Amino acid sequence: MFHETTLIFTEPLLRRAVFAFWCRSVGVGFPLALLVVALSLGVLLTQGDTSWVVGVLATVLFFGLLFVAALYGIHCQTTLRKFQAMGKPQAIFRAEASSFTLISDLGAVTYPWSAIKELWCFSEVWLMLFSSAQFSTLPVACLSPSMQTYILQCIGSAGGKICP
Repeated sequence: MFHETTLIFTEPLLRRAVFAFWCRSVGVGFPLALLVVALSLGVLLTQGDTSWVVGVLATVLFFGLLFVAALYGIHCQTTLRKFQAMGKPQAIFRAEASSFTLISDLGAVTYPWSAIKELWCFSEVWLMLFSSAQFSTLPVACLSPSMQTYILQCIGSAGGKICP
């Protein structure tokens, strides 16, 4: 037995998916650490400090901001490039007991459920993570409740982590 649906993608949906991925990847701690660095740098600069500590803090702040911007920018650019390469902005998603298949104008790929390390569930999209930097997007509006349940069961049974 299998479940099959047509996934419909839009550019705004994919941008929100990348933003959700970015927010969860970066987390709360990293921006807070950057804020502490920025505040410390600001205090030292207002006191007229020009020591090596100021240089280190400025460098850490610069590369930290560059990292979070690049993380979003690269994923967004890659996702939108794939979206624009699709002739039709949709794909067939077929879920079977041991694997799932994605079929679009770009081609077809079949993965075992064990390939999914984590499933990040957001209100509009589910992100199936194959690694910490690679994911596929499932628009929730295209998944029936029974298909959602089936996907959750298959990923859980294969050892994938479900993150609500």
